[in-house]
Amino acid sequence: MDENSIDLRELFYIIVENFRRIAKITGIFIAVAILYLLIASPVYESESLLRIKQPKGIGDSLLQTVSGGNVAGTKQLMSTYAEILKSRSVVVPVIAATEKPNKEGKFPAYEGYVKGRITTVPFKDTEILKLTVNAETPEQAQKANLLLVQGFLHRLTGLTRAEQKATREFLDGRVNESRQELDKTELALQEYKKKHKIISPTDTIKALTERFLLVDKNKAENQIALATAQAKLAAVNGQLGGEAQSSADNATVQQYRAKLAELEITRAGYLEKYTEKHPKMIEINDAIAQVRAQMQAEAAKVAALEAPSDNPVHQGLLAAKYQSQAEIASAQARAAALAAVDKTNEEALTKLPQVEQGYVRVQRDANVAQEIYIMLAKRLEEAKVAEASVSTEVQVVDTATLPEDPVKPRKALTLVLAAILGLLVGCGTSIAIELLTRMVRTEEDITNYLGLPVLGVVPDLDSLKDAENRKKRYGDKSSTIHALLEKIRRHLWN
Repeated sequence: MDENSIDLRELFYIIVENFRRIAKITGIFIAVAILYLLIASPVYESESLLRIKQPKGIGDSLLQTVSGGNVAGTKQLMSTYAEILKSRSVVVPVIAATEKPNKEGKFPAYEGYVKGRITTVPFKDTEILKLTVNAETPEQAQKANLLLVQGFLHRLTGLTRAEQKATREFLDGRVNESRQELDKTELALQEYKKKHKIISPTDTIKALTERFLLVDKNKAENQIALATAQAKLAAVNGQLGGEAQSSADNATVQQYRAKLAELEITRAGYLEKYTEKHPKMIEINDAIAQVRAQMQAEAAKVAALEAPSDNPVHQGLLAAKYQSQAEIASAQARAAALAAVDKTNEEALTKLPQVEQGYVRVQRDANVAQEIYIMLAKRLEEAKVAEASVSTEVQVVDTATLPEDPVKPRKALTLVLAAILGLLVGCGTSIAIELLTRMVRTEEDITNYLGLPVLGVVPDLDSLKDAENRKKRYGDKSSTIHALLEKIRRHLWN
């Protein structure tokens, strides 16, 4: 403890004795900082806020029923849009419009401009993205920010329209093929009716044809439901990151799944007897909807109990997983039931005469072709509207601001840091010089380092002159005060 106290006091005395040197070094640092502030160009910062909305497409519809299930999708979408905003196709025109070329006629490099001038920061748990642009003048910063946002929106619209154009061209080709197929089936139906002189089909043929058409519609809807449930399950499993890969073993959930599958089979059986508006069909559809709601509530309870954490997002994902598994089982049971109904209709068809069998088949082909054509034509019109529209996934919340004060350099902070750095360097330099200088300063050093007794001390000539001057000026009191101060100094030193 004593050695540490002596070391600290020694450092303090060194700093006091070298005060002028420390002040000089600190002054040099402050002078350099002032020179930097005079030379450095000011930097102004313009900000704007953008809202990045999740697109209402297939990817969003898969998780829209899951609480917080699209958080990762929103983050990924923001990262994607941030990279598009900083892409060459957006930034290079802004550089050409806001920056001046050098003597060689070259503009600032794209990489350096993006790294030093543009910053994108997403706000946590929101759809807001903050865009910051730096420039040497307030007007230049605001203009660059405005042009960046405009170029970004224009680029997004171009990309969206390119995608919609490809979709529209694909649907356009499929509609033409479907139209040709529809014309072909209708022509075959007309020729068949003309060949066999069928003017008006019998009630039996009409009923059987309607049953085939109804089954075909339900099969198509069921295929879509099965594909959607499978895609939803895959998306939720991806969100869970490999957790809870097995299905729910809860007995109540299993009962709901079995009951739902049973109702779907019953509903498929009703297709042979009733239309969609029949009370029996309305009753079975209501029962299926009720069981689905009960199963969804039970799945949420099971997920809350089986989830490894209290995170509502995680619990929602587990509930969506169990629900999608039940929907897959229900769709598979419904597909099997529809296949059985289809087989029954085929057996009923074989009991008809050959001519009537052929009529039902060509009529069925024509009906299916017509349904496909109507569906594709509707999708084509939607694609045309989407191609002509402007993307609304990005909204400008706040336009680019006009900065009033520069953000760089910060004068007060720069001067404070320069003063602190100067003090540290000055103190460190003085202490290093004193400690590295090996010299004997007091009689105690002779005793400690050399182990020799001190027989006498030769006073310093300058010290004697100072003592004489003090004596002349203050009389005998100066020597007394000087002796007292010397005694206090020695006491503190020891």
